[in-house]
Amino acid sequence: MKEKSQPPEVPAAKPGKIGCAPVLIFAIILVLLLGIGSNEAFGYYFKHCGYEEFFDCLLNRVEEEEVEPEGAVVATGTYSFKGYSVNVTANIPLDGGSVIGTIAGTCDGKLKGTFNGKNNGPITGSISGACSPFFVNIPASAQFSGVVNKDSKSVPINFTGKGAGLTHQDTMSLSY
Repeated sequence: MKEKSQPPEVPAAKPGKIGCAPVLIFAIILVLLLGIGSNEAFGYYFKHCGYEEFFDCLLNRVEEEEVEPEGAVVATGTYSFKGYSVNVTANIPLDGGSVIGTIAGTCDGKLKGTFNGKNNGPITGSISGACSPFFVNIPASAQFSGVVNKDSKSVPINFTGKGAGLTHQDTMSLSY
């Protein structure tokens, strides 16, 4: 009688070993999470810290609200460029002094400057923040100067903005 041939024995999988695919998927997910996390960290830094040291800002940041100067007016305006826009808010002490404010929209950040208190007196300062037109935070900054017209309650300003290797000059007006 003829014996039936047995199929060749397949060695059993060794316990504790995983294939390359799960390791590769894990590595890709880890890289994506690190990328998103670092993008958010840089975005927070540029939007809230300005020119502070990076790690001091992220690790030791105590949410300090800047106090609106006494006798200040809130001047606001919107600037649009190529379909992107930001809302600018500045707390301007009409007797003169430190100007503080924010920008929000496609770009987020802080505004700091000074005003001398005179009608049609100069206002100067800087803006630092981050723009995220493509879901990636890009550091941006601007220097501005203008005048505070107390009669018309307007603040026309000229600015030069820089970000992503580009420089842009323009004007805008705030009102209160």
